[in-house]
Amino acid sequence: MYKMGGTMNATANNTASEILTPAELAREYRTTKPTVLAWYHRGLIPACTSIGRVIRFDRAAVAEALAARANNPNRAEFARV
Repeated sequence: MYKMGGTMNATANNTASEILTPAELAREYRTTKPTVLAWYHRGLIPACTSIGRVIRFDRAAVAEALAARANNPNRAEFARV
């Protein structure tokens, strides 16, 4: 079921993560859409689904990937594009 803003919550028990567009993810992390897409293309964040040119991100999976990399001493890879 889609909610306003293009996000999706799959279950009623709130255990499912929301599915976000690159623009929504950029707003959440206070960055730009090109930066989010660069993170994806560099393999820094996982895509939930990618069909053709349509890419969507799982909020929880991205948060987990970014948290894991935050403890990495080589954090220059997060530079803005």
